[in-house]
Amino acid sequence: MRRFDWYLGLRYFFSKKGNRYISWVSGISIAGIALGVVALILTLAILNGFEGEVTKRIIRFIPHLVISGELRESDLAGEQYPEIVERYQQLERKAILSTKFDQQVSLIQAIGNDQWTLRGSAEIHSMLGDGRLVISGDHDLPGIVIGAGLADKLMVSIGDTLMVTSPLDTRRGLARVPQRLFTITGMFRSNIFDYDRTRAFIHLQEGRRLFRQAGELQWHVRLTDYREADTFRSQLAEQAPHLKVRTWFEQHETLFNAMQLEKWGSFIGLNLIILVAVFNIVSTLIMLVLEKTGEIGILRVLGVTRKGIRSIFQIQGFLVAILGVLLGVFIGTMLVISQIQWRWIQLPTEIYVIPTLPMILSWWEIALVASVAFLIVILAVRYPAVKASKLVPVDAINYKK
Repeated sequence: MRRFDWYLGLRYFFSKKGNRYISWVSGISIAGIALGVVALILTLAILNGFEGEVTKRIIRFIPHLVISGELRESDLAGEQYPEIVERYQQLERKAILSTKFDQQVSLIQAIGNDQWTLRGSAEIHSMLGDGRLVISGDHDLPGIVIGAGLADKLMVSIGDTLMVTSPLDTRRGLARVPQRLFTITGMFRSNIFDYDRTRAFIHLQEGRRLFRQAGELQWHVRLTDYREADTFRSQLAEQAPHLKVRTWFEQHETLFNAMQLEKWGSFIGLNLIILVAVFNIVSTLIMLVLEKTGEIGILRVLGVTRKGIRSIFQIQGFLVAILGVLLGVFIGTMLVISQIQWRWIQLPTEIYVIPTLPMILSWWEIALVASVAFLIVILAVRYPAVKASKLVPVDAINYKK
């Protein structure tokens, strides 16, 4: 009977309908499902692309792990942790940067490196100057590296001096606010959120002199592969459970969660396109049931069960779903691959920091889109199929008489 159901289902689907409107609506339904699937694939690919760009820029600029607690440099020895490519101590403090033109509150990061090495590649962010965080000598001022946006606000350039003032470190009984002059040795442009307008780097030794009440030092660690941050944390937790370790994801968890929420919000919203197409499918099958009512009655008299009748009309909905989903997956995937390969959609460089629209193809997301679209259609076609199976044979045969 199952082969018979498929035979009749295919025959009804491809046969010429008595009412041309039914065929026309069927085509619209297939196109609607395909359009919904294409929109979902493109949207998710674009959101993945922007998320990938943000992640790539962040991991080139921030440490992959931030470790707080009592820890010696020897505890992070290269022999024990060969995946570590860079480690240094850091102290963070909000302070006021001021010149004769303006002043600005900034996040000062005092790092234990003689030179500011977190430059990444030229495609991520650019650097002007040597960026040396020199310690003050007998005559020289210590070095500071600031963001290009911060430099524009303060109207300074490399070689200029600025004052760093830390009101948070003012001690009781002393009227003098801790402050120190610095020479700008470098400027960076990271193109990451407000980093360029809010961050500056100095040497750790200078930070300790200036920020006497800033709290404990933290170890910043960079790995050969940022995706191994969770594995490294688990390994470190077994040996030193008293340490508090934050990964690069946890440092910007709110941002990444917001991007995930945006992705799945778009996924749910764009499924409404498929839902509209499903209503067309349901109406098509209902009209087809009305057109084939007499034939349904004959089939029931000849011994076809209700389950068989229901299966025949479900097969037609199944075929519409398969055609729409496969067409949508093919078109959407080809569009994404062509953008990745040839980058034919350009972005205005004066607005965006990337020249072309980024896309990342995720096969599991494509499988999810196809599965959800297919499931929605299959669930929707049950109603007209069940209605067809409940027709009384005698009434069905005499329907048009």
